[in-house]
Amino acid sequence: MGGYSNLLKLNTYVKRCKFNFFAGIVGMIICSIMYTPVPYLMGYVIDKVLIPHKSYMELYKIISVLILLHMLRYGISIVSKSLFIKVQNFVVNEVRVSMMDKIIDLPMSFLGKKEKGYILSRISECGNIGSLFSPMFVNTFLSIFDFIFALIMMITLSYKLSIIALIIVPIYFLTVKHSSNQLSESTKLMLETGAVLNGETYEVLNGIEEIKILNGKKVQLKKFKDKLNKMVKNSIKQSKQILFFMENILLVNNLASVLILLFSGILILDNQVTVGIYTAFIAYMSKIFSTTSSFASLGMTVKPVCVSIERIQEFLEMEDENTEEHEIMNEHIISISGKNLSFKYDENSENVINKLNFKMNKGDKVLIKGENGTGKSTLIKNLLGLYSPTEGEIFINDKRYSLIDKRSVRNKIGVVSQNVFLFRGSVLDNILYGQSDKRKEDVVSLIKKYNLERYIQGFENGLETEINQNGIGISGGQAQIIAFLRATIAKKDVIILDEGVSNMDVETREIIFKILEERNICNILMIISHLEEGIEFVNKTLYLKKETSE
Repeated sequence: MGGYSNLLKLNTYVKRCKFNFFAGIVGMIICSIMYTPVPYLMGYVIDKVLIPHKSYMELYKIISVLILLHMLRYGISIVSKSLFIKVQNFVVNEVRVSMMDKIIDLPMSFLGKKEKGYILSRISECGNIGSLFSPMFVNTFLSIFDFIFALIMMITLSYKLSIIALIIVPIYFLTVKHSSNQLSESTKLMLETGAVLNGETYEVLNGIEEIKILNGKKVQLKKFKDKLNKMVKNSIKQSKQILFFMENILLVNNLASVLILLFSGILILDNQVTVGIYTAFIAYMSKIFSTTSSFASLGMTVKPVCVSIERIQEFLEMEDENTEEHEIMNEHIISISGKNLSFKYDENSENVINKLNFKMNKGDKVLIKGENGTGKSTLIKNLLGLYSPTEGEIFINDKRYSLIDKRSVRNKIGVVSQNVFLFRGSVLDNILYGQSDKRKEDVVSLIKKYNLERYIQGFENGLETEINQNGIGISGGQAQIIAFLRATIAKKDVIILDEGVSNMDVETREIIFKILEERNICNILMIISHLEEGIEFVNKTLYLKKETSE
């Protein structure tokens, strides 16, 4: 797992910003070329200007050239690295969008079995990809040009010293690679225990209310500390490996410099090498060692990214709700039926719905009744295509639901549930959620039409009242009013109230029932309710019982 071939899977995203990508590469190569003469000119100053002639004018000229080279290189470097920052952010964000797009389309049979923390961690892995396009990493990869140019200049300056340097390079490479491999292993362990700790932290935050109610602070803290201690242990191990990694590189680098100094000193004493050549040679050798070190430790950066890419690709290739080409439902829904419909959430569990048969036609107002656990809400989830029947079939307008695009069906169904999820934003935003052709005026008109003005005025700032995530600070009844307006403003073919008035006060409930009775707001109305008072207007009742049909 995590082969380097996984890098090619990013090709689709890189193509979309190929100009910035290739322009950035060209810019960095130009920077490498521009650096090439710098050490040579520094050596030239020492040998040809300072020592023999002591010429101020010649010194000023060469220094001016060096300054100009550095300034030009600085400008080109800033531009090219800025391009890669754009590429980095673009690719990571596009992969995140792809992940979110896939998550929304995944079947509930998968999402219902996965913890939110797990899904969140899969999305967060997209951030790992960004390191491939960071200016520092790209510069490391392109430093091969520094290596080539520096080696050419070293051989030009002194082939004898170059031979010594080339003997040292493999030793340096193997030392760095060995140290980086050990560091990579300890980093994996630290990241794994860190992920476990994050999962525990997420559980604490998610269940803090229950922890308080059950006085579970000591138990939870013990679990947290145990996982924290494991992470700290691996973190210390990683820090030690980093220490050895840095010190090993420094030791080999220093010994190599001393060795080069020894041979350079001998050649200087024999008048075969000048002080300027030695100075320039050392500068080029530092480039050689820097590139060697970068490539030796490259796997430490790239390997985890390749693993992340593979895991992301596996996620993106999962089958979504519509696994094949499905027919788009363009016509209005005028009938819904079920034939021998059975459903269970897990292969090893009992059927929640067992061999259910029903038929609903345009104009029907259906009360769905049954004790808790008889599958009323489960039936709704099947009708919405969130889950597929284990056996039997649902028919929409006498067409098999399994052959119809589920999203096109949902576009024609409005739902008001007992526990309404509200999104961060205003009351108006939540009412218009998912509606591209409706505006505030439409909402205001609908509120007046339903005589619900005083309920909207009950919000602090009316329709502009800001709602926190999941409706914190909004009562259950207010949330259901918002959901009712959201379900009816788009003139859906089917309206479903799954205990959709259970949190409303009696007066509000009566208003909603009156609307449902007197107004033709949809083709088919379904109501799940333990309360039967006020819904005498239904013309059909569907009874659900365990292990029985209609």
